[in-house]
Amino acid sequence: MKIFFNSPMKSVKHFNEKGFTMAEMLYAFSIFLVIASFFPLSFKYLFQNEQFEARNKIMEWHVFVQQLKKEVRLSDEMYIFNDRILLWKDGQSIQFDKHGTNIRRRVDEKGHEIVFQQVETVRFEERKDGFRMTVNDLFQQQHNASFISFLDLEEDDDPE
Repeated sequence: MKIFFNSPMKSVKHFNEKGFTMAEMLYAFSIFLVIASFFPLSFKYLFQNEQFEARNKIMEWHVFVQQLKKEVRLSDEMYIFNDRILLWKDGQSIQFDKHGTNIRRRVDEKGHEIVFQQVETVRFEERKDGFRMTVNDLFQQQHNASFISFLDLEEDDDPE
C-alpha cells in the first residue's frame, strides 16, 4: 500500500475550498475602516463653496440691517458709542454690541440674541441725522450701513 502526501500548493492558480480565514477577514475589514475614515474629511472639501458662504453672509447682513433700522425707527432715545449702540423703547434699553465674533442684541442688559455672526470689528459713527455702522467680517469683507434717526429731526421742525 502506497501513501501519497499532498504538499500544499503555493500557486494562486489553484483554488482551494478552505474559504476566508478570520485573519484575512480582519485584515480586509481594517483596510475598509482606514479607507472609510477618509470619507468625512473629503466631504468637507467636496461641499465647501466659498461663494455660497459669501452670498449667505450678504443676505445675513441685509436682514440684520433691516432689523436694526426698525429698532432705530421705533426707539424713543438713542445713544451711540464707538463699539455699541443703546436704544430706549417703551422704557426698555436695547443694546447692540460686539461679543466675541458676533453682534448681539440685549434687552435691559439681559439675554444674548445673536443678530450677525463672524464679525472681526464693528464701529458706530455718530452723524448729524443718525449714525453709520461699519462692520468687517472674518472673510475680509467690509459692510457699511447708514441709519437715519427721526428723533433729532422732530425737535428741529417744531415751529415756535
